[in-house]
Order: sequence, then C-alpha cells, then structure tokens
Amino acid sequence: MAGKVLKDRRIWILTLAVFVLLLLFFDRNNVIERIRLKNQIRDLETQRDYYRERIREDSLLIERLKDDDFLEKFARENYLMKRDSDVVFIITK
Repeated sequence: MAGKVLKDRRIWILTLAVFVLLLLFFDRNNVIERIRLKNQIRDLETQRDYYRERIREDSLLIERLKDDDFLEKFARENYLMKRDSDVVFIITK
C-alpha cells in the first residue's frame, strides 16, 4: 500500500511540475514575456516623463517669446541674428 501511495505522489508531483513549466515558459503570458513587457513599460514611462517635461519647458519658452525684447535676445543668441549695424563675433570653446 505504501508503495502505491508513493507512486501516486510522484505522478502528481511530476504532473504539477510539467504544468508549472508549461505556465512559466511555454504559455503566451510566460515569465520571460512578462519581464520583457514590464521593462518596456518602465522605458515608456520614462520617455513619457521626459516628453512631459520638454512640453512644459517649451510651453514656458513660447510664453516668454511673446515678449518682443526676449524674442530679439533669443534670436540673437541662438540663431546668430543681428541688426545691420552690429558685428557678431563667435567664440567657441
């Protein structure tokens, strides 16, 4: 009787192990796929935060560019624009 119980336990343990392996590695939602998707979600959330910050900075810049004095200063510094009477010297490091 004890031998039969031991054999039944082995069958159940083997069946359970096969089932767990199927779920962990061969299922459509396996562990490897879940880890990959979790990493992808983390990367996308990082990108989302970056672009939200860029949108905020650019929105502030657009508001500041509505001021004519700041617009002229911005154009001179970033796009090397000048008046006819100005002389521009570009100093590089």
